[in-house]
Amino acid sequence: MFIDEVEIKVKAGNGGKGVISFRREKYVSKGGPDGGSGGKGGDIYLVADEDLSSLSQFQFHKFFKAGDGFNGEGKNKTGKSGENLYLHVPIGTLVYEKLASEKQYRFVVDLYSNGISSLIAKGGKGGRGNAFFTTSISQSPRIAEDGEEGEEKYLYLELKLIADVGIVGLPNTGKSTLLSSISNAKPKIGDYAFTTLYPVIGRVKYSLREDFTVADLPGIIKGAGEGKGLGFKFLRHIERCRMLLFLVDLSLQSYEVKNLLDTILSELKNYNEKLVEKSVIVCGNKIDLPQAKENIEYAKKYFEEAGFKYFFISGKTKEGIDEVLKYISLSLKNIPLSEPFIREKDTLYTLKQAIIRVEKVSEHNFKVHFKELERIVNATDLSYTESRKYLFKLFKKYNVDEVLKLHNVAEGDIVEVGEKKFEWL
Repeated sequence: MFIDEVEIKVKAGNGGKGVISFRREKYVSKGGPDGGSGGKGGDIYLVADEDLSSLSQFQFHKFFKAGDGFNGEGKNKTGKSGENLYLHVPIGTLVYEKLASEKQYRFVVDLYSNGISSLIAKGGKGGRGNAFFTTSISQSPRIAEDGEEGEEKYLYLELKLIADVGIVGLPNTGKSTLLSSISNAKPKIGDYAFTTLYPVIGRVKYSLREDFTVADLPGIIKGAGEGKGLGFKFLRHIERCRMLLFLVDLSLQSYEVKNLLDTILSELKNYNEKLVEKSVIVCGNKIDLPQAKENIEYAKKYFEEAGFKYFFISGKTKEGIDEVLKYISLSLKNIPLSEPFIREKDTLYTLKQAIIRVEKVSEHNFKVHFKELERIVNATDLSYTESRKYLFKLFKKYNVDEVLKLHNVAEGDIVEVGEKKFEWL
């Protein structure tokens, strides 16, 4: 079953307990403290995995816990760390954390590329044993700590499939047939509305060195952008496609051909106007049928008026397919890969797992919230040129400069980090 949104609960491991222990050795009358510390609790990571295409593994299993750290032991033995937990999700999964308010979520990370991992819940630190508390004054401490609790979070996972090309069209236009004829995908094909009930991705092997992914997206109907039919539920997946292929059934009456393309454009604009700004080609399909051949001249005129690059094909007989694939392959070389998603330009997780948040204090004043950087800046005297150069190197190292660009921070604006302010160059 295809699942593209789910809520789960995760609990990182608790830290192990530190212990109170004293050396007990033969012929040693007064052994010193040797209580070891507890082990760290296991962390939980989410990992983008190209072999997955749905969140269905989370449909019935909703709670995930990493291993607890082991308790410390005598003889200064530190407890073993708890096992980390790695949860694999499809590429294109967006992760949100549920806040105290039941209806509020904070965007966490976009797992937009294969192999990217995100530390989603940290394990608790192990408690310190009594050996740690030994001082010149207190040489026999009877103090030990319990381990820290691991982080517990409620997460909302939303999948927005990432494909190079998305096939968009109304029901029964031949999207599934086209995908099955050009790729390794085997979508369900039938002569009835909404044969495709969920997105299907196939890989097209164009040449020995070139391949690309194509998604068959469930049929859009009039009103899909307002929630009718299946289109609204799956329009989100069109957002991540680099290129769109509008498929139009030419076997209908000529006036219906125009209506089909008008409906596609209208519903995409209703959902998100930026979708029609993508690179688009139009394919008139089913030219193996007599009625479709009669409509070619009419369709050609209309497609030209609409301003789209167009082709006439048959997904069934593969007529005209080679020309389409060649055009797509050449076009994709000039279309950038999908960018990481950033909700409301608020929070970005870099691949180093650092959380960076930029607050707009006023029109030309921005405050960077990033604990690791704040600590360094507060301890640095920025009156020295070398100190300022070092600071800007850190901005690049942690991608802070990229985050500031997203917020349109310009030269001359004031940037605050920790307790320091400086002019952005």
